[in-house]
Amino acid sequence: MLLRLLGSDFLFWVGLHASRDQVIRHVLATPPEQVAAASARERARVNDLAERILPVSLRAAGWRDDMRLGKRLGPYPLEAIRVPTLVVSARDDGFGTYAAAQYTASHIEGAKFLGFDQGGHLLVGHDADMQAAVADLLARAAGP
Repeated sequence: MLLRLLGSDFLFWVGLHASRDQVIRHVLATPPEQVAAASARERARVNDLAERILPVSLRAAGWRDDMRLGKRLGPYPLEAIRVPTLVVSARDDGFGTYAAAQYTASHIEGAKFLGFDQGGHLLVGHDADMQAAVADLLARAAGP
């Protein structure tokens, strides 16, 4: 059902307007109760992002590849990465990215891991933290 939703602009639009919380939970991998409890600015950010997924049909092939490839990932030579790296995740990310994010950051020299207990895949409530971390990464990469 999820793949059908993700392949149809109409079904995705209907889902957003008839069952937004379910789309947020299952497609955006974020607890909808955190969105509801967030600031007005954060709720607006999440809602804007959800709407900007349309036309979802143009993204369907990429999502199917993500789902297929994610089941068979092999080891990558993370130790060979030599660029400034920021890895971010929340423990309650519905896609279960937290442990992999920690692992990735721990195997890239100098990588910074930014982890949150809550926020889901969309990192609800942490937009300012994210912007600051990205700005810091870019400033450090630019050098003195």
